[in-house]
Amino acid sequence: MNENIKSEMQKHQQNQRLNAAELGYLWAQYLGDTLYVCVLGYFLSVVKDPEIKDLLKKAHHISQTHVDELTELFSSEKIPIPVGFGEQDVNKGVPALFDDIFMAIYVNEMAIGGMKKYARALSAVRRQDIYDHLSRCVKESDSLLESSNHVILSKSMLMRPPVIPYPVKVNFVDQKTFISPLFSQMHPLTSLEVTAIQEIVNTNVLGKTLMLAFSQVATTQKLRSYFFDGVKLASKQIKHFTELLSEADLPSPRLLDAYVTNSTISPFSDKLMMYHTSTAVTIAIDNCGAGLSMSFRSDVAVEFSQLIGRIGKYGKDGIRIMIEQGWMEEPPMATDRKKLAEK
Repeated sequence: MNENIKSEMQKHQQNQRLNAAELGYLWAQYLGDTLYVCVLGYFLSVVKDPEIKDLLKKAHHISQTHVDELTELFSSEKIPIPVGFGEQDVNKGVPALFDDIFMAIYVNEMAIGGMKKYARALSAVRRQDIYDHLSRCVKESDSLLESSNHVILSKSMLMRPPVIPYPVKVNFVDQKTFISPLFSQMHPLTSLEVTAIQEIVNTNVLGKTLMLAFSQVATTQKLRSYFFDGVKLASKQIKHFTELLSEADLPSPRLLDAYVTNSTISPFSDKLMMYHTSTAVTIAIDNCGAGLSMSFRSDVAVEFSQLIGRIGKYGKDGIRIMIEQGWMEEPPMATDRKKLAEK
């Protein structure tokens, strides 16, 4: 955009309040980045691989910069700064809970999630300063994704999507077989269905590994059981979707369970681990919704639909626990006019 135009827009908008979308996305970003500062800070305290350490430093710097920028913005807008997460939620003096390679894969998935989140937020933003902030966030996520891809590739651990043949000619669909509910008449997986399935498996592989680690170190049996329920849920989904890939003679992503150490000493507060699980649930449901929109095959669409329900129930159980413990911060909400009228 022309700098003169941008300057005029900023001048025009200098007294404009944040709209609901801007406020909501920035509030959620603050919580997410304070969490990442804690997690990445802990990773930096235990990582051994120099290349992965440099990647973690880059990711940590990005998240810390976001926290600083949002703190300044909230202060200038006279918005209460969320509690989020801080030094009280991380213990850097404990043994490693994950091997180094998992930390690199974690940053990779973090960058992918960030790109999706920031790109979506941009469509609802009107204030130029917020647009500029989120645009920088997209570019930073892109850079972090590229860096993490290079690191993981150098360790021979990059989860490359399956390869399918190029079309030989243009064909038109036979509707009766293309959307048939009968398994014997179902078409082979389309390229986008393969992509959606691969993404769901990747998400569940990472989520399973996190839940497995959290189940080892949570301080109460209730939380350990909750996290292990997440392990079982993710395992079930990995099994279902890898079978779909296997039936199409396509490779499946490898599991990461082996990259969880035997440590039973938690580097994170229970509050942080529960919120991290909640964000993982949100990402998983988002991926399922995207997968459902790309699925023509009835068995794939049904699997995505059912998975949304199962993950949603697991997520609600987690929210109940967080509310019971007083860990869940209330997000910005519209005015309750009925409540005001009753006063």
